[in-house]
Amino acid sequence: MNELLTFNNELTMSSREIATLCNKRHDHVCRDIKNLNLEYGKLSLPKVEQCDYTHEQNGQTYREFRLTKEQTIDLIT
Repeated sequence: MNELLTFNNELTMSSREIATLCNKRHDHVCRDIKNLNLEYGKLSLPKVEQCDYTHEQNGQTYREFRLTKEQTIDLIT
């Protein structure tokens, strides 16, 4: 997990990075994160945070998720 970044004083990984590393489509990773958030809600755990990123080439803003290390492990497993 060399791609982990610090966000709100926690190590995080973006949903785009996870998609790239797992060779998956980003929209499929986002779908899985939504399902993970449903389970987290049932267990009263903190949900995965959604944020925006700006694409370097076209300047448009898109959504992504920032996952903690534990959330990343939950999603991948």
